[in-house]
Amino acid sequence: MSSENYKDFSSSSCSTSNPDNQIDNDSDDESPVSVQTNNSPENPPNQFHSNNPFRSSASAISESSHESTPVSQPPPPPKRQPEPQHLRTKIPNQELLKYPFKTLNRILDDLKWTVPVKEMYNFSLLNSKPIDYSEELSRVVDSSILPFDTLILNNDVDYCKSVEKLEFPDTQQVLYIMRGLLSDKKKKVYHFRILALETNSNPFVTKIIDKHNYHVIPKSRVSDHDLKLLQDDSNEFESIIDDSFYRSLNSPNGQILRVTLFDSEFSKEDLIPLTDEKIIKERYLEGVERHPNLSPETIPNSTHCIKTLIKVLKGPVMLKSSDIIKTISLKNTVMDAQIDVNLLFDKLSFTSNGDEVVPPNLNESHGLRESYIRKILELIYFAKNLSVSSNEFQSQYSFSENMSQIFNTIVEFDKHTSVTNFSSNYSNRFPFFINLSASAYFPDELIIKCFELTVQSDRANSLYYVDSLKQIRNFRHSSSNGYSNTKLDSYFRQHELIGFSDYLESMKIIGLAVENNDIDSIDDDVIIAMYRTQIKNDSRNYQYFNDHLRKIAKIKNSEKLTDFIHEELLPESLALEELSIEEITEDDVVITAYEFKLDDLLQRNGFNTESNEVVLLNKALLSVAVYRKSFILLNYLETKLPDCVKIPAMDDLTIHKAYELLGINNKANESEIINAFQTKSVKESDVRLLRSAFRLIAEFKKSEILFSFIKTGKIDTSLLPAENWPAGLDNIGNTCYLNSLLQYYFCIKPLRDLILTFNENDYKSDDYSEDRKVGGRKVEKSEVQRSSQFIYQLRRLFEEMIYSNQRCVEPNKELAYLSFLPLSQPVNFRQHEKSTKSTEATEANVIEVKIDEDDDNNLIIEHKEEQTGLPSAADDTGNANDVTMIDEETEPVTNAGGSYDDAILVDMGEGTPQPPTLPPREQNGDNNDDVDDDDEELETPGTSSDDDHNLSLPKILPISTDQIESTIEVGRQQDVTECIENVIYQIETALPPESLDKDGEQYDLIKKLFYGKTKQTITPLDKSLKSRVSFERFFSLIINVSDHPKSIYDALDYYFNDDIVKLEEGLVKKSITISELPQILQFHVQRVMFDRERLMAYKSIEPIPFSDKIYLDRYLDTDDEEILSKRNQVFEWKKEIKQLQDEKAKLLKTDEDTSLNIIDNLKITKKYLEKRIILDDSLSIDLTTIQIIQSEIDNLSSKLLTIDSQIEKINHSINNQFTDYKEVCYDIFAIFIHRGEASYGHYWIYIKDPHNRDIFRKYNDEIVTEVPSSEVFNFLETNTATPYYIVYVKDELELNYIEPLKREIKQT
Repeated sequence: MSSENYKDFSSSSCSTSNPDNQIDNDSDDESPVSVQTNNSPENPPNQFHSNNPFRSSASAISESSHESTPVSQPPPPPKRQPEPQHLRTKIPNQELLKYPFKTLNRILDDLKWTVPVKEMYNFSLLNSKPIDYSEELSRVVDSSILPFDTLILNNDVDYCKSVEKLEFPDTQQVLYIMRGLLSDKKKKVYHFRILALETNSNPFVTKIIDKHNYHVIPKSRVSDHDLKLLQDDSNEFESIIDDSFYRSLNSPNGQILRVTLFDSEFSKEDLIPLTDEKIIKERYLEGVERHPNLSPETIPNSTHCIKTLIKVLKGPVMLKSSDIIKTISLKNTVMDAQIDVNLLFDKLSFTSNGDEVVPPNLNESHGLRESYIRKILELIYFAKNLSVSSNEFQSQYSFSENMSQIFNTIVEFDKHTSVTNFSSNYSNRFPFFINLSASAYFPDELIIKCFELTVQSDRANSLYYVDSLKQIRNFRHSSSNGYSNTKLDSYFRQHELIGFSDYLESMKIIGLAVENNDIDSIDDDVIIAMYRTQIKNDSRNYQYFNDHLRKIAKIKNSEKLTDFIHEELLPESLALEELSIEEITEDDVVITAYEFKLDDLLQRNGFNTESNEVVLLNKALLSVAVYRKSFILLNYLETKLPDCVKIPAMDDLTIHKAYELLGINNKANESEIINAFQTKSVKESDVRLLRSAFRLIAEFKKSEILFSFIKTGKIDTSLLPAENWPAGLDNIGNTCYLNSLLQYYFCIKPLRDLILTFNENDYKSDDYSEDRKVGGRKVEKSEVQRSSQFIYQLRRLFEEMIYSNQRCVEPNKELAYLSFLPLSQPVNFRQHEKSTKSTEATEANVIEVKIDEDDDNNLIIEHKEEQTGLPSAADDTGNANDVTMIDEETEPVTNAGGSYDDAILVDMGEGTPQPPTLPPREQNGDNNDDVDDDDEELETPGTSSDDDHNLSLPKILPISTDQIESTIEVGRQQDVTECIENVIYQIETALPPESLDKDGEQYDLIKKLFYGKTKQTITPLDKSLKSRVSFERFFSLIINVSDHPKSIYDALDYYFNDDIVKLEEGLVKKSITISELPQILQFHVQRVMFDRERLMAYKSIEPIPFSDKIYLDRYLDTDDEEILSKRNQVFEWKKEIKQLQDEKAKLLKTDEDTSLNIIDNLKITKKYLEKRIILDDSLSIDLTTIQIIQSEIDNLSSKLLTIDSQIEKINHSINNQFTDYKEVCYDIFAIFIHRGEASYGHYWIYIKDPHNRDIFRKYNDEIVTEVPSSEVFNFLETNTATPYYIVYVKDELELNYIEPLKREIKQT
């Protein structure tokens, strides 16, 4: 190639060394153009490398060869040349970024697959965005089309160089020319040429780059000057199959790459005269006639003919511009005996001058010169593959398939890896690698950079590129042996990457379908409306829907959606995660977690309280506080971070507006203010403004109660009078469940009134039938006295709970004794002797108490002491007529034996019970067994001083201390059920029956309150047999946790489920309904189960969700055809669910050998086969095998999904089958709670107060506190405080029957 070809831009001459000729040893004249050999540039050993594969630096990728040929430059001509910078291609970086990005690896792969893709789809790989052809290319690669090999001649042939370097000093540019072949298995040949043009302003600066950032540019953006240097010659156009231009964004030398693919230079017909032995022989023998010096015995073979043709082509290629064109004489040479001369004229642009053949002047057309070089290369490759003996081409020439000469010329940091993996690169089978111009062997850092640069050049398709990056990560996880792509994983953790598949999924979850892949096809208002609908229908999955809305907002870059999201508080789950807490974490622990994380953040960011991390943490705490409406958290924020809590409306708040906001006037008392605040709070999702109003009123009234309430959300009972809060019960020794039970019965007004007015003397013996039964057992006469004494003890406790001015009272041990003592064991009471002596002794120690009221309805308790020889009270006080209150803590006056000296008699009068003065009890000790006979009888309230009248009053009889202690110790081992049976049985036993059932069972208030009846119907399937009906009382309905009910309704469905069973008469349908309902409905949750492997009992904490109301219409005995039809439908649905569950269990049955189900086994098999195919191309595993396995996996998985969907659909139908039946309604009343294990633990009870804002109180022994409903209805699986008894009351009876607060304390 002559520099005159570039005379418009430079005039240069230089010398070049002459490499050995592989055809002959003839030496040609020097070329006027400096030609660098294909010695590959190497990285100098002291060169610094950046870890960034796309580092932009002040150096180019082109490096000096470690053995570069010296180039001498002549002095510049006198004519002034244009400035080089005005001649070169100029594309601003911001504009260049808009063109498609490709790596060198992607370009070379595209070059390799251009021919088959162009044949199948007729478009250019080299000039297109990878995402536009990735699917098509992957299909071509996976098809049966024979792949092409990329071949580059390894030999340094002077007239057919694989790599050349041309320098242009005047413009300070250098051009690298790289040539090679594409050949398929059928030896079909194409040529490729890669030209790399760049500046060479400072050859002494080491030039290096890590990874080129190429962008496909149109030919029109290349300057005319650079196009000329890039050999843009019209003579080549006809043979070009594809042609592309690239500009490196990060090359400091402004490298431009031109990649061109050419068709074959010779057709099959052209080569026949060179290979057909018959033609060769005929031509040679004809030549022998013309050239007598030729021997007819030495007929050449095809390689000799090709070698001759190469020698003919070599001359024009090596001709220098200053040389005279050398002609070939047909007379003086034997060329015409070796080759067909017509080929020179027809294909090689030779001309004839008489007997001479004139070659073309290739210095006038670099396109024609390149064509000659391609012809020579093609002939060498063709000759090398000829099957002839002694083929010198096979021994002299070799080709490499790994493009090493390209990677060694355009040097990048990973050239050795690229060379090693080029031929075996399987990345083109996967569109996700192609989309990002990445190769499977790229390290994570380079994959990430390819992703970023691809997105930067094609933001319109960024969603798809995210999908590709995710698929690469998943591919590496699934197909590599223990490979951990931590950089990719870390990148995903650090960046919120959202792909188009995520967008489609997010829109689908919101409830919208995207048509034609157009992200702007759906209006933002529609998205918001659908989002709100989903949240309304499924509020528990708020975080799930909100995350997808955020994705949609980000993908659409929608300001409206972004603003909508910004106005919301942090989702609760996100706030919990940010605080590293759980939903059940107590508020004080939340504050501790917040402060701990805040301290850590401040220390790491230099105590910058305005940093994003700190702001997010503060917002997380605020969000949790607002969502919970937590008094403790909001008070903390109001104190510590007032600006974080503040909202604009607070600035305009005045005391008048505060009262108005709460809906009260300025005369409201503290209780009314609290009630108003709580009522308003229920309706408001954000209570910050309400709290500000409440606090303003508290400051205005200077109320400690209001200040305390706004801080904790609870009324500080220490600031309240005792009459404003229920009394607690002291635990007298592991009797927490008894205390819960006593509080429960106290709150039931009809039962409490019965206890408070009970007097066994009000009933005659005839009132008690000898045949009556309680609990199915005949009542013995001896049990009546014990039961009456139990009620007296319970009465005394209830009276203390009502009239005591203390916050808690202590149940006496006699009450605990009678509660725990099994019904079968008798109690030995000490009876009162009716002798005159004892009567006199008793009368000597009687204090008569009269109760009256003054004009202001204040209680006056008058004590009048009668004594026989004993000092009067006036002796100590000086005034026997003073008004006296006997305090619960007053020490009793006892005799030496420790028994009571005085029996205090209280005249109850008629009507409502009045507050009595009770017999003093030992508070800090036990009763003494050594009680005199005269002191055995203790008389209960309601007495007068009249002797005969006193004999008819209720009497509390003493019990020995030893007997009490031993029984209480046994009673501590009982559970609630046993204790309830004892208590209920004794109350019923003491009462005369209102009536008797047919079986002799007593009907009374207890039966009316707590007992119902079930009806069992046995219907033989054999219609010739009659149905049988039986009735059974129930005290509570059983919820069996072992059935794993999803709700209390689900548990009742199990209990009242129709079933087919086999009895003596054959198959029957058994159905259970409720024939009679109690006024108070009790559910007993059976949680204790037995582990047969460990041979021990254990407690299940499986949650049983229940609500504040329950409707029992569906379970009642009825003749309503519609209800019966619905029940039967539920019965059929249950059968269908059972069949589906059996089918699912069969699909998921584990194999004994692998311990895996069939789906998992198939997945593992598929994964193994895929891995083997990828790692070993030699394995002949049919891809259809994997496809069949995947098809079966999909089929089985689809079956499972269908089964789950059907079960869910049927369950939904069951749950909604009776939603319209709400006539028989019960309201939640009490919940007994147990925390602990099967053999130990602690009990307390929650009771709702329907007279006080439906608040729940927690009765935990002596402590009674108000709790939020969220604590009561806590159904988290991690909650170990589980319901043991769940109690409901009939809706219409709730206000009349339930009265938790009953205090009547009169101040003196």
